[in-house]
Amino acid sequence: MKAYIGLFLITALAACAGNTSHESQHQGDSAMAVAPEEVQYDTALVANRRDPVCRMPIKAGIYDTAHYQGAVLGFCSSACKDSFLLKPATYTLVMK
Repeated sequence: MKAYIGLFLITALAACAGNTSHESQHQGDSAMAVAPEEVQYDTALVANRRDPVCRMPIKAGIYDTAHYQGAVLGFCSSACKDSFLLKPATYTLVMK
């Protein structure tokens, strides 16, 4: 019985040690995948003080930008930027 358990453990360990492609694939994916919300921009680079869509203060974080009427605007998310770009005239800009 002990021989069977020992043989099973050796086989299991050998199988796990030989299967590193699955683990390395996940490590490579996580190293390369950067969500857009993880990239932050410097607040000094934008002309507005508040996100024009949700009104969140820009000092809380800028995760996307857009050029509009010769100025760079900061947005808290890509969703806010996309909403703004659909109908920019409907939003009030609070400039610095």
